[in-house]
Amino acid sequence: MMHFQRNVCFRTLFKNCTEKDMDRRIQKSRQAIYRAFITLLNQKSYEKITVQELIDEANVGRSTFYAHFETKEALLEELCQDLFEHTFVGYQKEMTLYELLAHLFLHFKRNQDKIATLLLSNNSYFIKRLKDQLEIYLFPMVEAHILSQKTHLPKDFLKKHVTASFVETVTWWLQDGKGLDEMTMAQYYLDLLK
Repeated sequence: MMHFQRNVCFRTLFKNCTEKDMDRRIQKSRQAIYRAFITLLNQKSYEKITVQELIDEANVGRSTFYAHFETKEALLEELCQDLFEHTFVGYQKEMTLYELLAHLFLHFKRNQDKIATLLLSNNSYFIKRLKDQLEIYLFPMVEAHILSQKTHLPKDFLKKHVTASFVETVTWWLQDGKGLDEMTMAQYYLDLLK
């Protein structure tokens, strides 16, 4: 009886290890597809990338790609979701506007390979999603701390200005201002808005 229980425990342990190995393979496949996507975006526009090119660059099978993503658009959506979760998840309501900006710039810096590629490729979907997130997390703080005296301007106009100028600031930073840290960029952006 005791011997049987040990076998059951061993089988359970072995099963869990197998699932863990499977999880690693799934993660490796997804990461390979993400890397392939970023590599191809550095070479050509999103619209010109085919699923076959993604499969070849990632060195995965067609069924593996489709097991993870229904379409190329689903891949882009998930990449955006992943980036924005990591960027905005650490946001805390107690942060000052300066701290929030420094936090955002830091995350953009840490993910600059993906973010710079998507920004510089002028991917309209990514830029729209980024602006949507900025409207949710950044604009209310900017409005409360800097724009409160500009009530004569339409709110929608101010939102567009705040988000577009942030996107352009990040784009400039990732292209030309690489020697500047996130605190300096946060201060530059605040100075720009005043």
